[in-house]
Amino acid sequence: MDALPTLGYVDRHRLETYEDLSEEKDDLDIFNNLTFRFSCKGKPIGLYADLDYDCRIFHACDDSGKGFPVICPNNTLFDQRERVCSDEEHADCERASEWFYLNELPFSAEVTEENHTRSEDVEVPSVLPLLLS
Repeated sequence: MDALPTLGYVDRHRLETYEDLSEEKDDLDIFNNLTFRFSCKGKPIGLYADLDYDCRIFHACDDSGKGFPVICPNNTLFDQRERVCSDEEHADCERASEWFYLNELPFSAEVTEENHTRSEDVEVPSVLPLLLS
């Protein structure tokens, strides 16, 4: 049995892609019409809010100084402190650059074990995009 496609879905032997389902026929080319002053050069691996676009876009930077922009979905903003797209009231875009340093720190998670909470470093994979072959 063949594996199901990862993008879109099969309907009567026809794969509907994102382009077919999108209401905005040109939204895949949105980055072609934007210019970015933000640069990943000299920044550690991480996610960075783009203040020029009011945190509606963030950049995923790799260790070679390259990166790519990502749009937050559903009218959310990138919360630099938490490094996720969030509702507007939770994301403080004006102060986002104050939290850029968090990308330099190891990601940690709280682990609770029988009335004892401790912080534990977690290995976080690269932010490089998944390449489909």
